[in-house]
Amino acid sequence: MLEVKQIRKSFGDLAVLKQVDLQVNKGDVVAILGPSGSGKTTLLRCLNFLENADGGEIDFDGEHVSLGHVSKKDAARLRKKTAFVFQNYNLFRNKTALENVTEGLIIGRKMPKAEAIQIGRQALEKVGLSDREDYYPSQLSGGQQQRVAIARAIATEPEIIYFDEPTSALDPELTSEVLAVMRTLAEEGMTMLVVTHEMGFAQNVSNQVVFMEHGVVVESGDSYSFFHSPREGRTRSFLQTLSGQIDLAC
Repeated sequence: MLEVKQIRKSFGDLAVLKQVDLQVNKGDVVAILGPSGSGKTTLLRCLNFLENADGGEIDFDGEHVSLGHVSKKDAARLRKKTAFVFQNYNLFRNKTALENVTEGLIIGRKMPKAEAIQIGRQALEKVGLSDREDYYPSQLSGGQQQRVAIARAIATEPEIIYFDEPTSALDPELTSEVLAVMRTLAEEGMTMLVVTHEMGFAQNVSNQVVFMEHGVVVESGDSYSFFHSPREGRTRSFLQTLSGQIDLAC
C-alpha cells in the first residue's frame, strides 16, 4: 500500500536522507530503528508531507506522487489518509481530551459535531480513557496524553499511522500503557510505521524492521531475521549494544 523510492532530503549542506527506499504492505507494523541523527524522524515527516522532500517518488493507496514536485492539494489529499502521533503529544492545552480528538474531524473534515463526538468517544474508549473525556491535558499523565493523541489518530480512520518515538518522553510505567494500546492496534490489523527505541516492541510486535544510519537504510527485513540473524556487521554491532533489552541469538 506504500512504496517509497529514492527519497532525498537535505537541510542546507547536511544530507539527512540519501535515496531511501521503503515498502509497507497493508497490515504491516514496521519498526524504524537506528541511532540518533540517522534520519528516522525526517523520513516520517517527509512521508506525511510535514517536511518537503527534495526528491523521490511515493506510491500510496493507488496514487503516484513525485515528492520533489508535489502540490499542496495532492499533499493535503494524501495526508488525510494518514495520521501522525508525535513524540510530545501536540495536544491543544485549552481543550479537553474529547475536544482534542474531535477538533480535526469538525474543523478539518467538516463533520457534524454530534457525529464527531460519537466517533471521539469511541476512540477514547478504545485507548481506555472513556472516563477522562472532560479532562484537560494538564490534568492527565504523559501516558494518558499520548493515548489521547492515539485516539485522535484512529478517529480519522487512517490507512496508516506514523508514530514518531511515541514513548520517548515517558517513564517505564507510562510507556507500557501506551505500548499496550499500540499492540492492540497491531493485533487489529492497523498499518503502522513506528520510529522507536523500544526494542521489545520492535522484536515482539512489529513484523518488519528497518535499520537506518547516516540517512541510509543499512538493513531491512522481517523482525525475526533482523534480530536473530542480521546480515550486516553494523546491524550486529548495534544490536549487541542493546543486548540487555532484547533476546538475541546472533
